[in-house]
Amino acid sequence: MHSFGQSQPDSIRIFDGDFKHAPDVIAYPERSDQINAIYDWAGGAGAAIVPYGGGSSVVGGVTPDIEGHYKGTVMVNMTKLNKVLEVDETSRAALIQGGAKGPELENQLKPYNLTLRHFPQSFEHSTLGGWIATRSGGHFATLYTHIDDLVENITSITPSGCFESRRLPGSGSGPSPDRFIMGTEGALGIITESWVRLQGRPVFKLTAGFRFAKFLDASLAVRSISQSGLFPANVRIVDATELQVNGAGDGTYTLMVVSFESSDHSVEPWMKRAEECCLDHGGIIDIDWRENPDTNLKGAVGAWRDAFIRMPYNRENLTPRGIISDTFETAITWDKFEEFYWAIKDATQQAIRDVTGQNGAVSCRFSHAYPDGPAPYFAFHCTGKPGGMLEQWKAIKYAASEALIKNGGTITHHHAVGRDHQKWYEKQRPKLFGHILRDAKNRLDPDGIMNPGVVV
Repeated sequence: MHSFGQSQPDSIRIFDGDFKHAPDVIAYPERSDQINAIYDWAGGAGAAIVPYGGGSSVVGGVTPDIEGHYKGTVMVNMTKLNKVLEVDETSRAALIQGGAKGPELENQLKPYNLTLRHFPQSFEHSTLGGWIATRSGGHFATLYTHIDDLVENITSITPSGCFESRRLPGSGSGPSPDRFIMGTEGALGIITESWVRLQGRPVFKLTAGFRFAKFLDASLAVRSISQSGLFPANVRIVDATELQVNGAGDGTYTLMVVSFESSDHSVEPWMKRAEECCLDHGGIIDIDWRENPDTNLKGAVGAWRDAFIRMPYNRENLTPRGIISDTFETAITWDKFEEFYWAIKDATQQAIRDVTGQNGAVSCRFSHAYPDGPAPYFAFHCTGKPGGMLEQWKAIKYAASEALIKNGGTITHHHAVGRDHQKWYEKQRPKLFGHILRDAKNRLDPDGIMNPGVVV
């Protein structure tokens, strides 16, 4: 399992029997101090190190495809460091080891009636350290969208020593040490533990569904909600193509799912205002939340929910059937969104035609929304050529990524950089910032052994 992540290229390589990049050594540290010994051994052996949590990367972040002078690869599996070490009920925070997977940490917090409330689609398989290292985005669509917002401090073991920030609720003291480590994807060190902010487990929940004739009409409703001062747990729109591809719609309408939840008080006033925003922009109630408190289990909303849960597991069935299926996500300001939306869809569809000779399915949904812009999440599906699917995927991915950067978007909103996005991340970031990252890499990882090829 340590030879691949969960990306489309990984799936193709597995199906093709391509295991040439398997790691040479897999280490399972049980204590943080053992990581230093692993660094010393790898440095002496001339090996690269790839930190490994749950192996859920969809951008080549844990694929041990290491180029250069390295004599081998050591995969450091962190999953034995999986404990909640301390819970501060007064401040509602917990100290959690970096190898704890989503269900493990939530089960340990449950007796306190507290939750981290961070649920990426990879929740079952990914770890807290991986979330922080990749700036993971959770399922909740507004307010605390990324793990960034939930981190109080970070302890990271680097080849040059231990990096431990002060635990604080907030600070204006210079550049943030935590923000510097977040998103470095194992290129500077391994995150061993972190104090994270917790919330009360929700008691009051409501979900509503609305249908729109056009995706762009639904996007206006999302903008209205996101700029109204409301912070729904979910404000997701899914276009007609994606609904139809996943068996959740007939291809004639866009679906919006709106959810609110609270551990303290009723959310009905919030839902009423969100409903007004939807109706003002042409939305039609799919199922009335007043009559159906469990709306997320019924109608088009329920069908989409079931399809969403199945999505990550479908690829193992699609690849053997010659179907190239992948997703990419981004973010853009509202003033640019409509033109951006068409540009990305057109560029992706044209690339599919160029490499397959026929049209594919290109769809869009919103995963997150901010007052100043949405996070569009695109998907494409097309028929591949046996033996040539990897090259076809690369051509489509290249065209889509070029279009994202050319039209002012980010190369990723929450999937991370990995190896697949590195080229475009370098185009997106300021040139001087790239120099700063390389200088930091040289100081913290002087032998350059930490996850070569990502971020830096």
